[in-house]
Amino acid sequence: MGAGVAGCTAAILYGRAGLRVAIIEKHRNISTHKALCGHFVLGGTQPMLRRTGLWEAMADAGAAVGDIARWTTAGWFVPEPGPPECISLRREKLDPLLRTIAAGTPGVDLLLGRTVTGLLESGERITGVRVGDEEVPARLVVGADGHRSPVAQLAGVTEDTAPNERFGLWAYYRGVVPRGPAANQVWSLDPDVGILIRTDDDLHMLVAFPAKARLADFQADRAGELERFIASLPDGPDLTSAERVSKVIGTNDYPCVRREPAPRPGLVLVGDAAITGDPTPAVGCGWAFRAAEWLVDSTAPALLDGGDLRTGLAAYRKALDFVVGHDRLGRRDALARPTNPVQRLVTKGVHRDPELARRAYLFSMRAISAGELMNPRTLLRALWAAARPALRR
Repeated sequence: MGAGVAGCTAAILYGRAGLRVAIIEKHRNISTHKALCGHFVLGGTQPMLRRTGLWEAMADAGAAVGDIARWTTAGWFVPEPGPPECISLRREKLDPLLRTIAAGTPGVDLLLGRTVTGLLESGERITGVRVGDEEVPARLVVGADGHRSPVAQLAGVTEDTAPNERFGLWAYYRGVVPRGPAANQVWSLDPDVGILIRTDDDLHMLVAFPAKARLADFQADRAGELERFIASLPDGPDLTSAERVSKVIGTNDYPCVRREPAPRPGLVLVGDAAITGDPTPAVGCGWAFRAAEWLVDSTAPALLDGGDLRTGLAAYRKALDFVVGHDRLGRRDALARPTNPVQRLVTKGVHRDPELARRAYLFSMRAISAGELMNPRTLLRALWAAARPALRR
């Protein structure tokens, strides 16, 4: 259920594994895309995208590829050459691209204009879905229907919800002249966050995530306030000749939601339906791609040979621990509180120690687990680095 990033990716990989898949999507037009969502895919997802051939498909569609420079009160942090790159393709191109690939995969049926109205049940087990008056039986029902997840609601799945104390707004511009380093830039202003993303068609995405205390300031003239916010950033881009080519999109409240990924026998959740994190670090699409691969790798063997799915679903839960670890830290950051002493120490150390800088960059790309950065060894190394002179960049 759901022909977005997670749903289409899972369907493509299940189909390639030799399984029959039905993607049930409520929108009738294959080109319909998700508007309230970013599309910046962090470097930690690059290996998965290359393995599946989706990286090349996105690049062929015009996706922009590059790294990220991050600004903090300690100055710019620019990555050394070598770490995996990010990729960005607007959802108006990405969504129909994935649906087209899915529909062309043997064994996959893309059913547009269909809405799930109920679940088929046998005791506690989910055995399929009801689409209008039609019953669609299935060994495994996959809810890939977004952070509100009607499928999860139909199944009575409980939610673990945490507040987000920032609001967000963004728009696309042509003619932006970046002044900071790297292809993409992030400003951590403590607590506000600004982002500049290079994407397809020579466009830039200007993003503001201010603390909710500033919400009233942005209501009367959202486009003007967005531009003033971005232009005021340290080494912010030159917008003198920039032209806005989209409406301003945004949300005043986007809470963090987490659900049990395999809540009932025969039912599994993936993508935002399982974990909707803070959008500020741009994790959503990357998690959707990777979780879909983890799901298929964990469950396809049992689905193919008719075996017990419990072992596979346990493996999927374990794989998602990687996301949950990052999500715990993301929920803290979403409170928009001043950085704590440990965060400030690590930030300072990043500018003084190459190994700490490398590890921090991989963490920000979601290429390593949260525990590989936030641990006692990192703290000791940061303390040691604090006594050294700053690195010259």
